[in-house]
Amino acid sequence: MLNRMTGLFKYIPIPQEHSPDIYSVDYENLKKLGFTTILMDYDFTVTGWRDDNITDKTLKLFDKLIEEGFKVAIVTNAKREKVKIIEELTNGKVKVYTSMKKPNTKKLKEVLQEMDSKESETVIIGDLFITDISVGNKLGLYTILINPYTYGLESKFKKFVAGFSKFAYNVFFYTIGWFFRFIDLAAPNEFRENIFDIDYIQLKEKGYKMIIFDFDNTLNEYHKDFLTPEATDLIIRLKEMGFYLLIASNGRKSRFKSLEMDLDELGVDLLTAARKPLKFKIRKKIKYLGYKPSEIVMIGDQLFTDVVCGNAFKFYTIKVEPLTTNEGIWTRMIRFFEQIALKGIREKPTLSNNEEKKIGKDSSITKNKLTK
Repeated sequence: MLNRMTGLFKYIPIPQEHSPDIYSVDYENLKKLGFTTILMDYDFTVTGWRDDNITDKTLKLFDKLIEEGFKVAIVTNAKREKVKIIEELTNGKVKVYTSMKKPNTKKLKEVLQEMDSKESETVIIGDLFITDISVGNKLGLYTILINPYTYGLESKFKKFVAGFSKFAYNVFFYTIGWFFRFIDLAAPNEFRENIFDIDYIQLKEKGYKMIIFDFDNTLNEYHKDFLTPEATDLIIRLKEMGFYLLIASNGRKSRFKSLEMDLDELGVDLLTAARKPLKFKIRKKIKYLGYKPSEIVMIGDQLFTDVVCGNAFKFYTIKVEPLTTNEGIWTRMIRFFEQIALKGIREKPTLSNNEEKKIGKDSSITKNKLTK
């Protein structure tokens, strides 16, 4: 669930996620992250503009969401006469709230109260950034922007309206919005002190299967080429839990010859010259391994390499503090901009914390518990 909305993101209509349509949204991941309520716009979101043709595919999606425990509602600026068919077709399971006056927040607040839903546990999905995304950001909801619904549309005018809506967002995104989108990519799901402060048991319980670690200043101090005994012990425990482990470093392969031998013995994969935050080398690796983004955790000490890269893939991202201030000149420069970014980022959804399950250097959790 979301912790809070930060700074200018309350007023800048940048969504936290993009999706081609309502059917492509990863609702399983949203449930994993603690969201309980799904709000959808109507026109160009669940159907075409000024259209009451609700497809079987859409009705099946509503049924699936309700079966999975979500509360689902339509929140639209349209009049009730136009959209009441939703309640009829779903036997009242999907509520319809009309004349919402988005991006004004007053009526949406009333809807959340009526549904007994918390802002931090609510997702809003729509096709218009100036209404749906704007009102969601103001209230601190998780916002998802989709492409305007054009499935089966025959009207050239409606297709034009849909295309213009998408064009308007692209103009906004590549002028004012690009900066805020980049800052948003630098926001991790969690901040932790170090790799031993992370709740790996909870990650396992939530369905994560692969962990990608940075190396320098994450697993060991900058420019070291070996694992500490503590890090080795942690890796052994994580392997016993069933995680697939990959160390992805921007360092050159020649640096890690001795480390590579140790990792082979531990059954840990190594990717050097990873070129983070660029995606192409890691994309190739995870495609070969067959893991889905929603099953992967990225852990590292740098916002603009590890976290940006992980968020671009939609991994679960965890930022740890660097182990030492002894770093290269370029990295020290980047740290300055990190401090600026930290003042403006908005927090991403995070798993609820359970302090008793952390695997730390001094953990008393037994091996039997870890391998359950």
